[in-house]
Order: sequence, then structure tokens, then C-alpha cells
Amino acid sequence: MTGLTEPFMIPYALALGATPLQAGLLSSARNFLISIVQLWSADAVARIGSRRALVLATVAVQAALWVPLAAVAPLFGTSAVPALIVLYTLGTASAGLGVPAWGSLVSEYVPDEERGRFFGRRARLCGLWTSIASLVAGAILEGVGAHVVFGFAVLCALAGLARVVSWRELARLHEDPWQESPHLRFSFWRFIRQIRRSNFARFSCCLAFANFAANVSAPYFVVYQLEELHFGYLAYTMVALAGSVTGFLTSAWWGGIGDRNGNQSVLRWTMTSVSMLPVLWTLVGHPLAFAVFNATGAFLWAGLNLAATNYVYDAVSPPKRHTCLAYFNVLNGFAVALGPLVGGWALHHLPPAHGSHYATVFYCSAAFRLVAALTFRRFVREVRSVRQIGLREVVLDLAEEQLVQVLGLFSVRPERELGPRRRWSRRPP
Repeated sequence: MTGLTEPFMIPYALALGATPLQAGLLSSARNFLISIVQLWSADAVARIGSRRALVLATVAVQAALWVPLAAVAPLFGTSAVPALIVLYTLGTASAGLGVPAWGSLVSEYVPDEERGRFFGRRARLCGLWTSIASLVAGAILEGVGAHVVFGFAVLCALAGLARVVSWRELARLHEDPWQESPHLRFSFWRFIRQIRRSNFARFSCCLAFANFAANVSAPYFVVYQLEELHFGYLAYTMVALAGSVTGFLTSAWWGGIGDRNGNQSVLRWTMTSVSMLPVLWTLVGHPLAFAVFNATGAFLWAGLNLAATNYVYDAVSPPKRHTCLAYFNVLNGFAVALGPLVGGWALHHLPPAHGSHYATVFYCSAAFRLVAALTFRRFVREVRSVRQIGLREVVLDLAEEQLVQVLGLFSVRPERELGPRRRWSRRPP
């Protein structure tokens, strides 16, 4: 579902006649609503009495909403762009309501010391199928020629089918009877007020600001390629695919480093490195260069996102995990929603850099990212008993991870680190 649609929703909106500001709103609105609904995630689990039931209900709603999204042009005519924004926002926000419950449930299946490798391998598998789906989507759009809106409708229909299959697999998850602990629950505002005393609250705010900085430019990177540089759909798909392929090939490496040396070390160096990425986009306008830049970014963001998720699991006790995951996602949702609005304002009100208003937006994003990286280094500490490592050791550790995995392809290995293969339908350890 993700590979068929997420990289192509802004192009879908542009094909329907959306403006750059509407393209930014498509990204901003859904992330804003996702952040709002996750405030209610803990209450929803308490009312339903089951994390699994909440996940299944939200996934079913998202699957159903892909049907009107596929037919948005004939159903809504001249209002197709606003309808697309509303329907896509509702679908992703619905799924977002169940994300903290899913994270809390799945984290119970994996021992703490193996979590990084497990989620790294999971990210690799997801990335593989996302990349394949994106390649198929690009081929469909290229194949339909002038009937590009019909091509996007096909992608939405296939995404709905994929989400139905996803629902069937999620239904196999095992969950012990849910035990509500009212004395461990706390409000979002209490969580924010603890920022001076709570390392996790500071971590959440720093990550939120980093995501805000990234999304000042992220939606406009797509518009920049299609509208200003005039990339075709095939070239655009190749650029996107370079990122997704790199992400799934390298995500497991970062998981091993996080398990051994702590996730804070990975976060420190990846946040600093991604600060310079938007500047690269302004240097060369060739699709091949963009593919290289996007692959570099995907490599770094794979480590950042994986380490951030595992840091949450390390820093929060299981009874509080679904509440803290929700509040962490709320802050990030607000930040991701605000970023495109700030980028859209800069696009229309700040002077162009090197003759391009998009370059101005990219420079703003780079400056904000650097501030986020420096703030994180100053205020967030590691929560596990590990040795702090520098950039040189991170690079050497990455090389070692890569070598071990390459050699593993040519040898018969004993049972993997996670022990016997577990089925999702079995009880968690």
C-alpha cells in the first residue's frame, strides 16, 4: 500500500490541477490530523479493552477509504483536489489512531537486547516490498500515457486491496487480555510540562523539531522535480526508488549498531549528517545526481528513524508504552504538519536563491535541521549502559555490519540471533 501510493499522492494531486501550496497542504493536513487523533489512542484502547481490536478497526477504515480515492476525479469533478486532500487525510489519520497500540503490542514479542536487529530486519523486508510496489506504480503511470489520472486511480485501488491483505495478517496477532492501569496514565499537557525533568520529553521535542525541519522542504522536493526541473514520471520513480532500495538494504545495519552502542549515538550522528542534504538538491539538476542524493538521504534517515523508534522502546516501561508512543507521535505529527506550511510561506514570501524559490526553502530546511542536531546533542542522554562512540567508530561499525552480512550470504549460518522463528500467532515471550 505504501509503495503504491505514498510517493505518488502529491503527483496525483498535481495531475488533478493542484497548486504547490495545495501539494504542501496534502502533506500538512494529514500529519496534523494524525497528531490529533493519537491523543485519543490510549483512551480508545481503554474503552475497547484491546490493542489488537483497535488496530484492526483503524486498518479496516483506511482500506475502505481507498475506494473513493480511486474515483475522486469522476465523483467530485472540479472539487477533486480538495476531496483528495480530505479523503487521504482521513485514511491516514484513521490508521494513525492505531499506531501506538500496534507499537506497544509488537514490542512485547521481542527481547530488549535484540530489538534493534529485529526491527532493522523488519524495516528491510518492508522496504523491499515498498520498492517493488513503487517500481510497479511507476511502470503503470508510464504505461497509461496521457491517461495519467486513470493510472493513479488504479494505484489507489491496488492500495486498498493490499490493505485488506494487511488486515488479514494483522488479525493473526496474539494479545493477552488487556490490563488497564489508570494510575500510570497521564495527560499530554503533563507530559509537556515534564520537559525540564524528563529525558524522554526532551527527546520527543528534539525529534519533533528535526521532523519539522525535514518537512519544511520534503513535500516541495517532489514539486521541484516535476514542475521546475520537469522530470518525467519514470525519472521521478527512479529517484524515489533509489531512496527506498537503499533504505531497505541498510536498515538492519543500523539496528545492530543501536543494540551494541545505544540508539543515542546513532541519532547524534545521523541528525547531524541529514542537515546538509537539502543543500545538495540545489547543486545539480540531473536525475542521476538526485538519485544519488536521495539514496544518501535514505541511508541516513533509515538509521535515524530506526534508532528513534528503538529509543522510545528503551526509555519507556511497557505499561506506559502505548501512552508515551501516542504522545511522541502527537508531537511529531504537529511538527510534520507545521513544516510544509512554513515551507509554503517561505516559497511565496522569501526572495529566491540562485534564481529558484525552491532553493530558498531547501536552505531554510538545512538551517533548521542543524539547530535540531545541536539541540539533541546538548539535551538528550543515552538510557542504556553503553559506551558512547564517535563518528569514526560509527563508520567502522557500519562497515563491519555490512561485511558480516555479505559474508553471511555465502555461508550456512546456525540459528539466527533472534532464536527460533516465531509465528505472530504465538504468545509473546
